Amino acid sequence: MKFIILKNLEAYLVKERVPTEYKSLALSCESQLDELTTLIIFPHNKKDIVKSSLVKKALNKLGELTTPSLVVVGGCFSAESVEILHQQNAIFLSLSEIHWTDAGSSKLQKQHKF
Repeated sequence: MKFIILKNLEAYLVKERVPTEYKSLALSCESQLDELTTLIIFPHNKKDIVKSSLVKKALNKLGELTTPSLVVVGGCFSAESVEILHQQNAIFLSLSEIHWTDAGSSKLQKQHKF
């Protein structure tokens, strides 16, 4: 899975559209969301590291953000991905708080062959 984009999603539906393990995180951020939200679901297993190249592809495909809220789901976001998504004022739903860089995550994935 690369990513899934759900546009113009009513805020109360976000918790129903995220993967099961993210439902409680989505519920806890529901009050921060505007009426309509864009949701991007990236690879979301705990070992998945979302790199900036994938974030850029998703944002390019998304085009102009038409909703005030952007929620992103992913196992772990690289530092570069976080920086890009912060510029979009994204709300992060992530299972891991480890801050990899794009280069560091590539080395890790080659060593452990996820």
